Amino acid sequence: MSPIVIDGSYGEGGGQILRYAAALAAVVGEEVRVVNIRSKRPNPGLRPQHIGGLKILHQVCGGTVEGLRVGSMEVTMRFGRPKPGEYFYDVGTAGSVTLVMQTLLPALAYHGGEYEVTIVGGTDVKWSPTTDYFRHVVLHNLRLVGVEAELEVVKRGYYPRGGGRVVLRVRDGKLRSSSFSRAEVARTEVVSVASNLPAHVAERQARAIIEGLRREGVSEVERRVERLGPDRAFGPGSSVLVYSETRENVRCGGDSIGEKGKPAERVGQEALEKYLEWYRSSAALDTFMSDMIIPFLFIAEGHSSYTAPKMTLHMDSALYVASRITGRSYRVSEERGAVRVEV
Repeated sequence: MSPIVIDGSYGEGGGQILRYAAALAAVVGEEVRVVNIRSKRPNPGLRPQHIGGLKILHQVCGGTVEGLRVGSMEVTMRFGRPKPGEYFYDVGTAGSVTLVMQTLLPALAYHGGEYEVTIVGGTDVKWSPTTDYFRHVVLHNLRLVGVEAELEVVKRGYYPRGGGRVVLRVRDGKLRSSSFSRAEVARTEVVSVASNLPAHVAERQARAIIEGLRREGVSEVERRVERLGPDRAFGPGSSVLVYSETRENVRCGGDSIGEKGKPAERVGQEALEKYLEWYRSSAALDTFMSDMIIPFLFIAEGHSSYTAPKMTLHMDSALYVASRITGRSYRVSEERGAVRVEV
């Protein structure tokens, strides 16, 4: 039987296509080949940060993976069924732990069983969801489609050294289709963290968001500000998350990370801008959740739908990969102030 071929240069053409292809390959149990990996990038092919998720997926599921080396433009995968149990994986340096979890979760949720996966790497790094966004927004929303998972952040780790540690626990659940619709905001929270930095950094990140929300007419905001020392964080760094929970129990938000020379106020403003893109729209999910929920809706039986603030290249790429591997169809349509996706 010929493998399912995925064009890694499709849409945004980044590492996300490989991650979703690997995740869904482990669900369907068929051979999947990804070609032209990151061919549009200045340094095409696999980079170290793209290999981590596939390595632990192979560790958990078994099977075969060919072409898993730095610079490779093609990978062929055929995974077995995941084996429940405890696992450990060190991404190395500050490779993103949330992107590794993004690769693992669909297969673990689909096949069922109990898992405890410890991952060491970067907890809050560029080009990936922060651990706070992942646990407070992503995992919360995935419970609405039957994914029973929780994340413990043991120690934060930042660029360039990483060293953070998280524990992902997945319990036996059953995936189900779901339709998300916009509802009234029930509560809003800001979570601001500064590690091995002065306490005022976290305070200023949070204040920038709260002041911006007041200008939008949002006056009641819960606030969680933490300063972490060496026992709870490896190296200096910061992150901030703002999210709202609606009357339909859906969470939407925006996050950002600190960098050397970047004012704390700017960190807060970046997270606020992501949040406001959703808040000012009529969408049910925020832009980033609208991308990350796609693999789960394609492997849940039945009709699912949601609205997003806009169609992004990441969403387009995720729909392409999920449709090719699962054989299911989808529909995208314009709505006033939003884009509707149906699976």
